[in-house]
Formats: sequence, structure tokens, C-alpha cells
Amino acid sequence: MECLFGRAGSKYMLRSWKVSLFVGFVVGSVLASAVWNRNPGPSQEEYDLLLQKNAQLAENKQALQESFEAYETQKALELEDVFKQLEQKQSELEKQKSDYEKQIAKLKQQQKKLAVTKKKLDTKVVELKTTAEKQQVVLTNSKELYQQQLVLQKQVVGAEADVKKAQGVAKDFKQACDEFKTGSGWNWVSQADCDKYEAKLTLVAEEEAQLTALKAELEALNKKIEVSLPKN
Repeated sequence: MECLFGRAGSKYMLRSWKVSLFVGFVVGSVLASAVWNRNPGPSQEEYDLLLQKNAQLAENKQALQESFEAYETQKALELEDVFKQLEQKQSELEKQKSDYEKQIAKLKQQQKKLAVTKKKLDTKVVELKTTAEKQQVVLTNSKELYQQQLVLQKQVVGAEADVKKAQGVAKDFKQACDEFKTGSGWNWVSQADCDKYEAKLTLVAEEEAQLTALKAELEALNKKIEVSLPKN
């Protein structure tokens, strides 16, 4: 801006010099014309008229110079206002560019999130499809599966009862065996009671193993029937 006013001042001085030169030329021409055309003895009236013209030219020069200075000042102010407007527009454009860059970065981030979400959804679709196929198998064979489940449930109940019964019998023989080993029995006991007790313990272990196998089979069947949906 200082450079601008420097240039404007230089132009103003150059134009003022030209105006002064022009006015001086006009005044000089008028005086020269008066000198060359005057009579050897100019009258007072002619002299006064010449002075009047000279004063008028000086007045015109001053008015012209003031008009030119006002014009230069106005144009300088207008130019300064234009620069201010340009600076404001530049600032607005930079802000707009920054906003666009932020929006683009946000859109890219959203695009990445959408890609991740799509991948998760694709995985979920596969899981749901697999679950649906399993459920279809259950529905297709539901009658047979539920019959197997009922049979196993009854077998488990029976096996539990057998275990309890075997444990009760073994308990009776345990008492006789303990009396034989300690010699505290009041009735006749022998090694045969201990042998029978050991046999009953073996039977209890077998019944418990059978119960465990039936429960495992029932649990596997229940999982096959009760196909759960995948978690979110």
C-alpha cells in the first residue's frame, strides 16, 4: 500500500509540474503576444487588461491544481478501498478452502467407517446364513430330534435312579465289611461281605459312567436343537 501511495505521489508531482508548465506557457504566450503586438507606448487600459488576464490565468491554474489534487485523493481512496475488498475476498477464499479441506477429510473418515461397517455387516450376513441353515436342519428333522431328546431325558432319569439304588446297596455292604475289618460285628460277617461291597462299588461306578455318557449325549442334542442367533 505504501508503494501504491508512493507511485500515486510521483504521478501527482509529475502531473502538477505539467500543469504548471502548461499554465506558464499560456501566460508566457499571452505576455509575449502583448509585448509584440503592443504599441511603443501601451496605454494604462491595455496594461490593466493584461494584468487582469494574468490574474485570471493564475486563478484558473489554482482551481485546476486543486481539482486535480482532489481527483488524485479520491482515486487513491478508491484504490485503497479496492485493495481492502481484495484482501477481504482473499481471506474469505482461504477460509472457504480450509472448510472444504475439513469437509473432505471428514468425508474420507466416514468412508473408512462405512467400509469397516460394510465388512462387519458382510460377516454378520454369513453368520446369519449359517444359523438359518442350522435352524432349517432342526426344523426339517424336528420330530425325530425331539423324540431322541425325550428318550435321552428318560434314560438320564432312569440312570440317576440306578446310581442312587446302587449307592444304597453298596452302603449296606460297606457296613458289614467295616464290621468284618474291625471285628466289631455282633452277627456273622466275613470276607465275602467285603467282596460283595467291592462288586457293588464297581456297579456304582458303571452306573455313574452310564449317567455321565447319557447327560453328555443329551447336552449335545440340546445344542443341536437350540440353535441360537449370533451375538451383535
